Amino acid sequence: MSSTTTTNSLALHEIVLSIADSLNEAQETLRNVSPYDEYGRPNTLYQLPYLDFNLEVISQFETSQTGSSTGGNGIRFIPFRSTETTTKNQGVITSNISGRFVAVMPNDGLPQIALSAITKFNETNSEYAIYSIAVKAVQPNNEFVIGQRIEINFDEATSTDLNSKISVSAPVFIGAKDGYTRADDGNVYVQVKLKIADYNAGRTFVFKANSGTQFISIAISKP
Repeated sequence: MSSTTTTNSLALHEIVLSIADSLNEAQETLRNVSPYDEYGRPNTLYQLPYLDFNLEVISQFETSQTGSSTGGNGIRFIPFRSTETTTKNQGVITSNISGRFVAVMPNDGLPQIALSAITKFNETNSEYAIYSIAVKAVQPNNEFVIGQRIEINFDEATSTDLNSKISVSAPVFIGAKDGYTRADDGNVYVQVKLKIADYNAGRTFVFKANSGTQFISIAISKP
Protein backbone atom coordinates (compact mmCIF):
# COMPACT_ATOMS: atom_id res chain seq x y z
CA MET A 1 0.00 0.00 0.00
CA SER A 2 2.86 2.36 0.79
CA SER A 3 4.31 2.01 -2.72
CA THR A 4 0.98 3.01 -4.23
CA THR A 5 0.82 6.04 -1.93
CA THR A 6 4.31 7.10 -3.06
CA THR A 7 3.34 6.70 -6.71
CA ASN A 8 0.21 8.80 -6.22
CA SER A 9 2.22 11.49 -4.38
CA LEU A 10 4.75 11.67 -7.20
CA ALA A 11 1.98 11.93 -9.78
CA LEU A 12 0.39 14.85 -7.90
CA HIS A 13 3.78 16.50 -7.54
CA GLU A 14 4.32 16.31 -11.30
CA ILE A 15 0.83 17.66 -12.01
CA VAL A 16 1.32 20.70 -9.76
CA LEU A 17 4.76 21.40 -11.26
CA SER A 18 3.26 21.09 -14.75
CA ILE A 19 0.62 23.70 -13.87
CA ALA A 20 3.32 26.04 -12.53
CA ASP A 21 5.47 25.60 -15.65
CA SER A 22 2.50 26.28 -17.92
CA LEU A 23 1.67 29.41 -15.94
CA ASN A 24 5.24 30.68 -16.27
CA GLU A 25 5.20 30.04 -20.02
CA ALA A 26 1.91 31.90 -20.40
CA GLN A 27 3.20 34.90 -18.43
CA GLU A 28 6.43 34.92 -20.45
CA THR A 29 4.40 35.02 -23.67
CA LEU A 30 2.33 37.93 -22.35
CA ARG A 31 5.48 39.72 -21.22
CA ASN A 32 6.97 39.50 -24.72
CA VAL A 33 4.01 41.19 -26.42
CA SER A 34 5.15 44.33 -28.23
CA PRO A 35 4.04 47.49 -26.39
CA TYR A 36 2.88 48.98 -29.72
CA ASP A 37 1.12 47.54 -32.75
CA GLU A 38 2.17 48.02 -36.37
CA TYR A 39 0.37 51.39 -36.47
CA GLY A 40 2.09 52.68 -33.34
CA ARG A 41 -0.95 52.27 -31.12
CA PRO A 42 -0.39 50.96 -27.58
CA ASN A 43 -1.17 47.28 -27.15
CA THR A 44 -3.02 46.04 -24.09
CA LEU A 45 -0.50 44.32 -21.82
CA TYR A 46 -1.57 41.69 -19.31
CA GLN A 47 -0.19 40.37 -16.05
CA LEU A 48 -1.44 37.15 -14.47
CA PRO A 49 -2.03 38.03 -10.78
CA TYR A 50 -3.03 34.52 -9.69
CA LEU A 51 -4.34 31.16 -10.87
CA ASP A 52 -6.80 29.03 -8.91
CA PHE A 53 -6.83 25.30 -9.55
CA ASN A 54 -8.93 22.38 -8.42
CA LEU A 55 -7.86 18.75 -8.90
CA GLU A 56 -10.16 15.75 -8.55
CA VAL A 57 -8.13 12.70 -7.53
CA ILE A 58 -9.76 9.31 -7.93
CA SER A 59 -8.31 6.24 -6.19
CA GLN A 60 -9.79 2.80 -6.73
CA PHE A 61 -9.30 -0.21 -4.48
CA GLU A 62 -10.42 -3.79 -4.28
CA THR A 63 -10.60 -6.30 -1.48
CA SER A 64 -8.98 -9.69 -1.78
CA GLN A 65 -7.91 -12.65 0.33
CA THR A 66 -4.60 -11.94 2.05
CA GLY A 67 -3.48 -15.53 2.09
CA SER A 68 -2.20 -15.11 5.62
CA SER A 69 -2.41 -17.84 8.22
CA THR A 70 -5.19 -15.95 10.00
CA GLY A 71 -7.27 -15.58 6.89
CA GLY A 72 -9.47 -12.57 6.28
CA ASN A 73 -9.56 -9.91 3.63
CA GLY A 74 -6.95 -7.34 2.65
CA ILE A 75 -7.16 -4.12 0.66
CA ARG A 76 -5.17 -3.53 -2.52
CA PHE A 77 -5.09 -0.13 -4.19
CA ILE A 78 -5.10 -0.16 -8.00
CA PRO A 79 -5.01 2.60 -10.62
CA PHE A 80 -8.41 3.98 -11.50
CA ARG A 81 -9.82 2.65 -14.78
CA SER A 82 -13.25 3.79 -15.90
CA THR A 83 -13.78 0.54 -17.84
CA GLU A 84 -12.98 -1.68 -14.85
CA THR A 85 -15.40 -4.60 -14.60
CA THR A 86 -17.69 -4.88 -11.61
CA THR A 87 -16.97 -8.54 -10.98
CA LYS A 88 -14.65 -7.70 -8.08
CA ASN A 89 -15.46 -6.20 -4.74
CA GLN A 90 -14.24 -2.66 -5.47
CA GLY A 91 -14.50 0.81 -4.03
CA VAL A 92 -13.60 4.33 -5.18
CA ILE A 93 -12.25 7.22 -3.12
CA THR A 94 -12.55 10.69 -4.64
CA SER A 95 -10.54 13.60 -3.23
CA ASN A 96 -10.46 17.26 -4.21
CA ILE A 97 -7.26 19.28 -4.00
CA SER A 98 -7.46 23.00 -4.61
CA GLY A 99 -4.95 25.80 -4.39
CA ARG A 100 -3.79 29.11 -5.83
CA PHE A 101 -0.59 30.21 -7.55
CA VAL A 102 0.07 33.86 -6.70
CA ALA A 103 2.38 36.20 -8.59
CA VAL A 104 5.07 37.64 -6.30
CA MET A 105 6.83 40.87 -7.14
CA PRO A 106 10.64 40.72 -7.43
CA ASN A 107 12.44 41.26 -4.15
CA ASP A 108 9.13 40.65 -2.29
CA GLY A 109 7.79 43.98 -3.55
CA LEU A 110 10.63 46.00 -2.03
CA PRO A 111 12.56 48.48 -4.19
CA GLN A 112 14.93 46.58 -6.45
CA ILE A 113 18.56 47.30 -5.70
CA ALA A 114 21.43 47.62 -8.15
CA LEU A 115 25.12 46.97 -7.58
CA SER A 116 27.97 49.28 -8.50
CA ALA A 117 31.69 48.72 -8.08
CA ILE A 118 35.03 50.50 -8.28
CA THR A 119 38.58 49.15 -8.10
CA LYS A 120 41.71 50.74 -6.69
CA PHE A 121 45.34 49.82 -7.31
CA ASN A 122 47.32 49.52 -4.08
CA GLU A 123 50.81 48.24 -4.81
CA THR A 124 52.92 45.58 -6.51
CA ASN A 125 55.69 43.35 -5.28
CA SER A 126 57.76 40.58 -6.80
CA GLU A 127 54.81 38.16 -6.75
CA TYR A 128 51.55 40.06 -6.82
CA ALA A 129 49.68 43.19 -7.84
CA ILE A 130 47.34 44.12 -5.00
CA TYR A 131 43.94 45.74 -5.63
CA SER A 132 40.97 46.81 -3.54
CA ILE A 133 37.42 46.23 -4.76
CA ALA A 134 34.51 48.24 -3.36
CA VAL A 135 30.95 47.15 -4.13
CA LYS A 136 27.86 49.16 -3.22
CA ALA A 137 24.13 48.30 -3.21
CA VAL A 138 22.06 51.23 -4.46
CA GLN A 139 18.30 51.84 -4.39
CA PRO A 140 16.42 53.37 -7.36
CA ASN A 141 16.64 56.81 -5.69
CA ASN A 142 20.46 56.42 -5.62
CA GLU A 143 20.57 56.00 -1.84
CA PHE A 144 22.87 53.20 -0.72
CA VAL A 145 21.62 50.23 1.26
CA ILE A 146 23.09 49.53 4.70
CA GLY A 147 23.61 45.98 5.96
CA GLN A 148 23.26 44.30 2.55
CA ARG A 149 25.35 41.14 2.22
CA ILE A 150 27.55 41.10 -0.90
CA GLU A 151 29.87 38.31 -1.99
CA ILE A 152 32.68 38.62 -4.53
CA ASN A 153 34.17 35.67 -6.42
CA PHE A 154 36.71 35.19 -9.16
CA ASP A 155 35.04 34.45 -12.52
CA GLU A 156 37.51 32.02 -14.05
CA ALA A 157 35.44 31.14 -17.14
CA THR A 158 34.88 34.75 -18.21
CA SER A 159 38.51 35.64 -17.47
CA THR A 160 39.68 32.82 -19.73
CA ASP A 161 37.35 33.93 -22.53
CA LEU A 162 38.54 37.54 -22.33
CA ASN A 163 42.17 36.42 -22.45
CA SER A 164 41.78 34.56 -25.75
CA LYS A 165 41.29 31.24 -23.93
CA ILE A 166 44.51 31.73 -21.94
CA SER A 167 43.90 30.93 -18.28
CA VAL A 168 45.24 33.11 -15.50
CA SER A 169 46.25 32.13 -12.00
CA ALA A 170 43.37 32.40 -9.54
CA PRO A 171 43.66 35.58 -7.44
CA VAL A 172 44.26 35.32 -3.71
CA PHE A 173 41.75 37.09 -1.46
CA ILE A 174 43.22 38.94 1.49
CA GLY A 175 40.78 38.20 4.26
CA ALA A 176 37.07 37.63 3.65
CA LYS A 177 35.56 37.85 0.18
CA ASP A 178 32.12 38.84 1.45
CA GLY A 179 30.63 41.25 3.93
CA TYR A 180 27.80 43.63 4.73
CA THR A 181 27.56 47.14 3.31
CA ARG A 182 28.85 49.74 5.75
CA ALA A 183 26.83 52.55 7.25
CA ASP A 184 29.36 55.27 6.39
CA ASP A 185 29.60 54.80 2.61
CA GLY A 186 27.46 51.75 1.74
CA ASN A 187 30.39 49.69 0.44
CA VAL A 188 31.75 46.22 1.00
CA TYR A 189 35.54 46.14 0.60
CA VAL A 190 37.75 43.21 -0.34
CA GLN A 191 41.42 43.01 -1.31
CA VAL A 192 42.84 40.66 -3.92
CA LYS A 193 46.35 39.70 -4.98
CA LEU A 194 46.86 39.13 -8.73
CA LYS A 195 49.74 37.03 -9.98
CA ILE A 196 52.33 39.56 -11.19
CA ALA A 197 53.33 37.55 -14.28
CA ASP A 198 49.76 37.49 -15.58
CA TYR A 199 49.21 41.10 -14.56
CA ASN A 200 52.32 42.37 -16.35
CA ALA A 201 51.37 40.34 -19.42
CA GLY A 202 48.20 42.41 -19.70
CA ARG A 203 45.80 39.67 -18.69
CA THR A 204 42.29 40.57 -17.50
CA PHE A 205 40.95 39.29 -14.19
CA VAL A 206 37.15 39.20 -13.94
CA PHE A 207 35.28 39.08 -10.65
CA LYS A 208 31.56 38.64 -10.05
CA ALA A 209 29.82 40.31 -7.12
CA ASN A 210 26.34 39.21 -6.13
CA SER A 211 23.72 40.09 -3.57
CA GLY A 212 20.65 37.88 -3.75
CA THR A 213 19.56 37.84 -7.39
CA GLN A 214 21.64 40.87 -8.36
CA PHE A 215 25.02 40.41 -10.07
CA ILE A 216 27.73 42.67 -11.41
CA SER A 217 30.99 41.84 -13.18
CA ILE A 218 34.23 43.64 -12.34
CA ALA A 219 37.30 43.53 -14.60
CA ILE A 220 40.85 44.38 -13.51
CA SER A 221 43.85 44.65 -15.83
CA LYS A 222 47.09 46.58 -15.95
CA PRO A 223 46.51 50.17 -17.14
